Amino acid sequence: MTSQVELIGMTRDELRLFVSELGERQFRGNQLFSWIHEHAVVDLDEMTNLPKEFRSQLRLSAEMDIPEIVDMVPSSDTSSRKFLFKLRDGLKIETVFIPEGKRKTVCLSSQVGCSLGCKFCATAKMGLLRNLTAGEIVGQLLAVRRETGERITNIVFMGMGEPMLNYQNVLKAAYIIHDDDGMNISTRKITISTVGIARKIRQFTKEKHPFKLALSLNATDETQRASLMPITKKYSIKDCLEALKEYTDRSRKRVTLEYVLMSGTNDSPADARRLASFMKKLNCKLNVIPYNPIVGEPFKRPTVHQLEKFISNVTGGRSMVTVRWSQGKDINAACGQLYVENVEKTVRNQTVVSA
Repeated sequence: MTSQVELIGMTRDELRLFVSELGERQFRGNQLFSWIHEHAVVDLDEMTNLPKEFRSQLRLSAEMDIPEIVDMVPSSDTSSRKFLFKLRDGLKIETVFIPEGKRKTVCLSSQVGCSLGCKFCATAKMGLLRNLTAGEIVGQLLAVRRETGERITNIVFMGMGEPMLNYQNVLKAAYIIHDDDGMNISTRKITISTVGIARKIRQFTKEKHPFKLALSLNATDETQRASLMPITKKYSIKDCLEALKEYTDRSRKRVTLEYVLMSGTNDSPADARRLASFMKKLNCKLNVIPYNPIVGEPFKRPTVHQLEKFISNVTGGRSMVTVRWSQGKDINAACGQLYVENVEKTVRNQTVVSA
């Protein structure tokens, strides 16, 4: 029995080639791409402009698999929704839908778990299980669109995993999402985040990819950052700064700095001064994200007063910073938390059954 080809992770050109190999004219590939990515249709019976014989042929040779929703938690604070998806092999990932007025953002995962061990991140508790395919990355977005009925305007690769360690699949997914015959989301609305894999940032710059870049910084002292984010021992803050400066100089684009603010950890006046100094060396903007507490971890969420004081120390009173309050604090919107809760619930249920 021959394995079926997964259509969702294929680019428009790949679909054109695929249908031509089946004996069809290439424009059928354009039609397939449009149905999947513009209309979020994954049922061949609904693709009414495709000949019935061709649809029958596709059923035998191809599939369109989107992740299964096993849990969805709406926020009572905001309109955000957090999804827990099950993949075909049974592994699970998280995706967050964040509506803010006309802006409809989806935060996508790039890996099942993560290998980098950041101390304040729930995903780190999973370790790395595997990379996601381009189809599984795009599939998250299609599933959210089908469930919410919303037109998505912004994409951030800031969910589970380190996007730069799944470089090719993340970029392929980003180009599929951007394609103007599909979702047609502007490159200015697609942001790829990294903890600072400097060699990949340089590759991204050299290859002239048009998407926006964000650095999860979270500390400006080498020792402090290494204690929070072990990757710092391999790629120092200085390495990250040099790679990012090369990106901003060559692309003429600003980079976004993400700074998760933790009370008593990285919010001192000295932290603020070092962050201000770092920003002066780079064409950037700053997103400050008040820490979303994780059960069992020592880190604390800052108060509004602590947050305002930190920002004032960074900016000198000038308005230069965006505060990204965690969307849906009540739904444990930090990456990995819904996964951990689901695993613990499964274990409890299995224990009850066994007893």
